[in-house]
Amino acid sequence: MSPSSIPRGRRSFIKLGLVAVSAAAVPLLQACAAPAQPTAAPKPTEAPKAAAPAPTSVPAPAQPTSAPAAPSPTQAPRASEPTKPAAATAVAKPAAAKPGTKIQVCTRGGTDGEIMDKSVKDFAAETGIVAEHVAYGPEPEYWAKVQALYSTKQVADVIWASVGNFHNFANRGLLAELEPLAKADNYDLSDYVPAGLKTMSWKGKLYGLPWGGHPGNGGMHYNVDLLVAAGYKVTEDPESLNDWTYDVLLEAARKLTKQEGGRTAVFGYGPGTDYLSITNIVGAYGGRLMNEEGTKIQVDTEPVVKGLTWLRDVFVTHKVGPVPAPDLNRDELFSNQRLALNHTGYWGQFTPGEKVIAGKFKWNVALQPKGPSGKRGTALTINGQTMSSISDKKEAAWLFLKWLMEPKNHIAIVLSGGSRPALRNSVLDHPDLMQKMKAHKVFAKAIKEAEPWQLPANLRWPEVNSTLTQVFAGVWAGTQTLEQALPDAKKKLQDVLDKPMI
Repeated sequence: MSPSSIPRGRRSFIKLGLVAVSAAAVPLLQACAAPAQPTAAPKPTEAPKAAAPAPTSVPAPAQPTSAPAAPSPTQAPRASEPTKPAAATAVAKPAAAKPGTKIQVCTRGGTDGEIMDKSVKDFAAETGIVAEHVAYGPEPEYWAKVQALYSTKQVADVIWASVGNFHNFANRGLLAELEPLAKADNYDLSDYVPAGLKTMSWKGKLYGLPWGGHPGNGGMHYNVDLLVAAGYKVTEDPESLNDWTYDVLLEAARKLTKQEGGRTAVFGYGPGTDYLSITNIVGAYGGRLMNEEGTKIQVDTEPVVKGLTWLRDVFVTHKVGPVPAPDLNRDELFSNQRLALNHTGYWGQFTPGEKVIAGKFKWNVALQPKGPSGKRGTALTINGQTMSSISDKKEAAWLFLKWLMEPKNHIAIVLSGGSRPALRNSVLDHPDLMQKMKAHKVFAKAIKEAEPWQLPANLRWPEVNSTLTQVFAGVWAGTQTLEQALPDAKKKLQDVLDKPMI
């Protein structure tokens, strides 16, 4: 999920819809958006700490907690849940999928769909199994269509699901357990990043494979030429900014901001203000927006307030950042050299990218700075590949899931900008990614060290995200002080957490 474009970005302000579909209502917000687009989403509460999984075991995530209901402006009303499949039992070694077997694979379309169109052809050529790609997207309609087709027993065998809705699907019984299949197949999960498996689990059971992941909105475009001209010793090597702090970033933003004719000709730094962006900033100050159980909002705690104050200073006190607005596109400002430093993510290596910048200046993507806590704020954000619980072709679907996760099939997709890297050490440490990508080497370490996705206990992350962007909008615009906004912000966000589980 990139926060750089508010109306059309990858992980910034994402529109919610009200959709009630047959058996159940689906939260309509993406957390990890299409690779071709720049902003957030945008990439649930941290699971209890557990030992790293054995090759085929998965650490247990936090149990959800329900709370009293309250009306929601951004969530469709709760409807009856679909019948959940019987609990999974031990399975025998799966029979080999036979050539000629046909399965369906669904995505949200767009770039994801283009990638999958090629993948199913390559898979068929290698295995003889026919995989048909169907696009249910775009979001938010994608989630509703998966739900509806599941209810009528017509859903695809393999289902793309990002963390924005993955846990909801797992909780409702839409997804098949994968650990029994892995055990029966002697499939070694030890190469997977433990936090990736934990994020793709629900109530201690594995329901998805971490096909593409990133540490939240933890990147920063930087214009080398502007920084060098301002006296900073940086290069196109992203590690040249590894020792930056938030104090250094604010100082640089002030030096780089230029006024001409009563307007800002160049902004120093453009931060995102959605959930994944704010999580990144307050996390560097040692704060969390909610407690680990995902039941209590903590926006008024000291470390969170310090992070929010720093963000307020960017927009209001020093006026070095473009204030969020419907027509703001930070990637465009960066490519036109009107923004020197831009809050982004792993996708910033491609968006806006050299095709747009076209040699006008030297640039790269570094990590967001470390904060007073001594760490960088992160939230492990994943696009998962899952299997329908009602699929009658699980052997072929399982074979396809494994195939998607193989480095030989995945690396080219990452190099093209079509996906974030799979959460496997053999992918993250792959020499092609290390050597051929502008900034993979700094992101690989950040991904491995990223804190778990912060999940509300009632799974209402979409509402938390949309509410968060609303309650502090006046602060960033300078029409309200942070002190004035905090009580109402805490109440409205807590009201979301106090609703029943979706």
